[in-house]
Amino acid sequence: MVSGGMTFVKYLLFVFNLIIFIAGLVLIGVGVTVQTVFKSYFAFFGNEVNSAAVFLIVIGFIVIVVSFFGCCGAYKENHCMIVTFAVLLGAVFILEVSAAIAAFLLRTDVEQLIGEHVYKSLVTYSNDESVKNAWDEAQQLLKCCGAGNITDWLSNPAFSNTSSVPDTCCIEMTGDCGKGVIKTENFANIYPDGCTGVLLSLAKDKVYVIGGVAIAVAIIQIFGVIIACCLAGAIRKEYTPLQ
Repeated sequence: MVSGGMTFVKYLLFVFNLIIFIAGLVLIGVGVTVQTVFKSYFAFFGNEVNSAAVFLIVIGFIVIVVSFFGCCGAYKENHCMIVTFAVLLGAVFILEVSAAIAAFLLRTDVEQLIGEHVYKSLVTYSNDESVKNAWDEAQQLLKCCGAGNITDWLSNPAFSNTSSVPDTCCIEMTGDCGKGVIKTENFANIYPDGCTGVLLSLAKDKVYVIGGVAIAVAIIQIFGVIIACCLAGAIRKEYTPLQ
């Protein structure tokens, strides 16, 4: 059994494993939250944001499993288990740093990414029920209309013939409230802003959250690896027979 200062290190590893366990829950929570927030808007973002959120959830579960492994190793003072814990934690650290870098790189491309998907989905509004639902919910919840502005709806054949917009563009939504408004230029009851800018702001905020949380948890894990290595060294020294 380790003694002296290493006993303190042993219990410190327990504490860090508790913190790491909580960090794993946070990773899962952030991933689930991002998926929930963007669930209705995946038609605008493609799979990139969803994939980042799923990756965060998977890492969270791995972190939780690794934290239990570390606790068992510290409790039994098993050198092999603690070394394995340190290696696994180091591997997860690399994954999290990679996720953070990918998130921040995604932020630089998110404007082009959203722009492409928003305009593409606008054209298929009348032919795809999931896209229609995404647009209707976005325009009502985010209080916007079209991609860049209201006239973008003219690119959709279903609206260009009548110079209309979906009724969800209306501030006070009633049946056929968007009919012919582009032709008559009667925009008093239409949301003036396009949806691309609002979606872009929403996406950039969440990408920062994903990257920030991944970096914060990774920093915590560095200390876990250091403490585990110290304890593993002490256990090995304790149980190595003197020559």
